[in-house]
Amino acid sequence: MKKTTKVAALMLAVAMMLTACGGNADQAADAADTGIASPEASTPDEAPADTETPASDEEASTDAETTAAVTKTEGVITFGTNAEFPPFEFVASSGVIDQYDGIDMAIAKQIAEENGMTAAVENMEFDSLLVALQNGQIDAAIAGMTVTEERKEAVDFSTPYYTATQVMIVKEDSDIASAADMADKKICVVQGYTGEVCVQDMGYPYEAFKKGTEAVMELVNGKCDVVVIDSATAQKYVGDNEGLKIVEDSEAFESEEYAIAVQKGNTALLDMINTAIEAKLADGTISELGVQYTEAE
Repeated sequence: MKKTTKVAALMLAVAMMLTACGGNADQAADAADTGIASPEASTPDEAPADTETPASDEEASTDAETTAAVTKTEGVITFGTNAEFPPFEFVASSGVIDQYDGIDMAIAKQIAEENGMTAAVENMEFDSLLVALQNGQIDAAIAGMTVTEERKEAVDFSTPYYTATQVMIVKEDSDIASAADMADKKICVVQGYTGEVCVQDMGYPYEAFKKGTEAVMELVNGKCDVVVIDSATAQKYVGDNEGLKIVEDSEAFESEEYAIAVQKGNTALLDMINTAIEAKLADGTISELGVQYTEAE
């Protein structure tokens, strides 16, 4: 977003292979080699092969501390999100995790289940996610969050799982054809999203909203001229509202990567997440989720 158009190309078919708003997307598409060599083992004559050596108190204590460091609640990964960013996260009558649905929510649930754990969700303002992560309120943040150098100073990021860019949503009869055309227009963005940063960097005045739906309704109702937002989410809003179109400007808006954030130094959880993401990129699971959620009515 946020974090960081086309349903097929942008969506996850190409983007996932490359790897919401940026960074190097090429590495994420390569799944790690999971081949494990089986070393030869010999069993001393005096010790039966099936005899296990009890763990010492010190070893047991160390294992407990390691487990506790992974998540704040044993057996549960608590993901923070901002459920206002379809198709990645949104509230539904029946979601994949309680009432929460979307690409990110499906990924979060699968990561937890593949590690024998349960996924829980804390929904909050996007700007609060990194603070909640640093304070230990949540274990990970998955919210179409773009990897930036500034954010990397505060948290650790997983392997990116999606690549996107910023676009402009305008009315079908708009004369806006590039980012430069926004100079004398009324611009709306979502607070904390990459679109806001981009518009700030361009030096244009704008109005920020807490939710993407609020910004888009300003446009629908004729109260603004353009909304700058992530490409995948723009596709969803344009599909849901007649009379709107998307304008792209690749020279003005660079690509960006979405990843999952964890608390600095929580390498155990980060490794779990990375293993799952890399496997899902390799087998096409994330691409399939992108098609599923962007083509849904």
